[in-house]
Amino acid sequence: MAAPVLPRSAHRADPGQGRDGAHFNRAVYERLKPGGSYVIVDHAAAIGAGTSVAQSLHRIEPASVREEVEAAGFVLDAESTILANKDDSHSIKVFDPSIKGETDRFAYRFVKP
Repeated sequence: MAAPVLPRSAHRADPGQGRDGAHFNRAVYERLKPGGSYVIVDHAAAIGAGTSVAQSLHRIEPASVREEVEAAGFVLDAESTILANKDDSHSIKVFDPSIKGETDRFAYRFVKP
C-alpha cells in the first residue's frame, strides 16, 4: 500500500461498536510501505471533546486523531486548514442542513518512517 486516504471516517472508530481506531491505524501502518503517506480528513469536534461526540455528532477532536495515529508509529508530515470553518460551533450534527457541507474539517498527512 502506498497512500491510503481516510475521508471523514476517523470518527467512526468506536470500540463499543466493534470498530477500534487504534487497531485500524496499526493495521494500516503494518501494510504501508516505508515512506508511504496516510491521509485523514474528518469533521472537527470542539477542543476537549476527544472522541465523546463521534457517534452523536459524527465529529472527532483533531488532537485525538493525531495522538492515536502517532501511537501507531506514524509521523505527522503536514496538516491543512483549507477545509477549516471558524464559524462552525462544533455542536451540530454534520448532517444538519444548517452546516452540512460547511463543517470545520481538518486534514492530516502522516508518513511511515
